[in-house]
Amino acid sequence: MQYGDPSDGFDALFRPATIAVAGVSARNAGQGNKFIQRLRAAGYAGKIYPIHPTERELEGLPAYPSLADTPEPIDYAFIAIPADAVPPLLASAAHRVRYAQVMSSGFGEGGRGGGLRDALLAAVRQGGMRLLGPNCMGIYSPAGRVTFTDGQMGGVGTVGVLSQSGGLSIDIVRNGEYRGLRFSGVVSLGNCLDVDPGDLLQHYLDDAGTRVIGAYIEEIRDGRRFFDLLRRAQARKPVVLLKGGRTEQGQRAAASHTGSLASNDQVWRALAAQTGSILADTMEDFIDALVALEHEGERPAPFDGRVLLFGNGGGASVLAADALGRAGVQVPHLEAGTIAALQQIGVPPGAGLENPLDVPANILERDHGALARRILDTVIEAERPGAVVVHLNLPVILGYRQGELMNELVHAVIDLKTALPAGVRLFLVLRSPGQPDLEARRKAYAHLAMQAGVPVFLGLPAVARALAALQTYCRFRQAHPPAAFLNSERPV
Repeated sequence: MQYGDPSDGFDALFRPATIAVAGVSARNAGQGNKFIQRLRAAGYAGKIYPIHPTERELEGLPAYPSLADTPEPIDYAFIAIPADAVPPLLASAAHRVRYAQVMSSGFGEGGRGGGLRDALLAAVRQGGMRLLGPNCMGIYSPAGRVTFTDGQMGGVGTVGVLSQSGGLSIDIVRNGEYRGLRFSGVVSLGNCLDVDPGDLLQHYLDDAGTRVIGAYIEEIRDGRRFFDLLRRAQARKPVVLLKGGRTEQGQRAAASHTGSLASNDQVWRALAAQTGSILADTMEDFIDALVALEHEGERPAPFDGRVLLFGNGGGASVLAADALGRAGVQVPHLEAGTIAALQQIGVPPGAGLENPLDVPANILERDHGALARRILDTVIEAERPGAVVVHLNLPVILGYRQGELMNELVHAVIDLKTALPAGVRLFLVLRSPGQPDLEARRKAYAHLAMQAGVPVFLGLPAVARALAALQTYCRFRQAHPPAAFLNSERPV
């Protein structure tokens, strides 16, 4: 099999055994130097071959004049050299490289460099390799220990992301991991001269290790293929889309960014509606939707949109109910029998015996948080909501017993997660005004909950939009069973 054969799949991209790096300097810390340093910091276990026309050792490794001179074929070539030097470098490595990632720009963005773009594509096609980019950051693969970010690398997860923006790829990794997401892979595609969003969507769809898919898109060249893949994906895995260039101003920005021609907002809303995809409006909504959907898998339980709100702060509860209502999610009244049951377990005066359940911190403190758990157990057993949202006001609760109450409540939420009836989801919101000392403690509590599989959100409007995304996905799956959906005629 030749390197670059499409039937080879993307395994060698996400788990490369050999990596060549062009753009390493003995005098200046170039992008190639940084890439090698990141590989080492991430614990990459394969072989690394620096490429340089004259140097014989770089970053403590033997260097080679060209890609044709390495001791063995290359799974992944990282290229960060001037644009005019890229086509001849790849042409010299015909059938010796599986994947080439070109970080360099100057291949047609903003209408410049069209000749170099054609030469690059010719070298790739004649050389039997696949190309990421140009003008891209490459891959983030926890399984392969390959990264384009600095700092500690996260563990292997089930969220697969593709992005036509390198900068947003970094944001997705950093913000996503801060929020508890773990990735099967994040790929920056750049100008998509060869490998395009459809190729990566196909990969994530077929990848057993990916359970939810995210995509930042600026342009789709083969709209029919992308549409068909989304239909296939929604029969098995949720897809969250973040589309750049949905307005006239955004379209102009996309054209200068990647040289793409973006389509308008109505087209993408129609595509999302017909395929059951989630169309996010902001990066924050994109991450929130991935957090909510990460644990759904291929057979999500039905979600009827009924939510139980529980937490301290009457005003916050009212605003949360408003946010959920605007998102199309229900906060239904409690049944009379449920209210009677709450009265029987001794809920003291001051708690609001309705949905939202407004429970002040002095009541949450009773029995070291055990009363809060009894309230939740009673209502969940009687009402069987589709989801439970527990929201806690961090600065207020931390004022009780030097913060010990907060620790008790977070552990009560974690314990509740393991005892929930089938089909009931649990979400935690840790509210904070943002002071640095509080943020550090919120991060610690959030990490504790996320490690136990409890999705954590930074605010009530965020969890409302995430629940709306979950509702959209589950309702679409219920209305379009996979077999019937895939066998139906395609819309025109």
